[in-house]
Amino acid sequence: MTIPNYEGTADEYAKYGNRLSIWQQLALLQKFAPLIGYAQRFANTADPYQQGIVVAECAEWLASHTGSTLDDELVRHLAAMLRTPEGEKFVRWMLGKVSEMKA
Repeated sequence: MTIPNYEGTADEYAKYGNRLSIWQQLALLQKFAPLIGYAQRFANTADPYQQGIVVAECAEWLASHTGSTLDDELVRHLAAMLRTPEGEKFVRWMLGKVSEMKA
């Protein structure tokens, strides 16, 4: 079995900020710390539908940190649909179909 190599190239390191100071790294971690909270909530949630709600909230947060308003609107609408009773039924129906296909 071959273990994949996840090390970046010198160009990738230069492009994605390996030259950040410790303070810049901490500031970046602080800015994106809510993602850790979303991941923790996702991992601590047993219900797949509720996990979907956490993912939707995370997507809304991520979309709010981009320069585009289109993704903000799109994610907000999709998340709102997901939170409705019909959205919950739809998600649970999809999960059931996936489970059937796995069996």
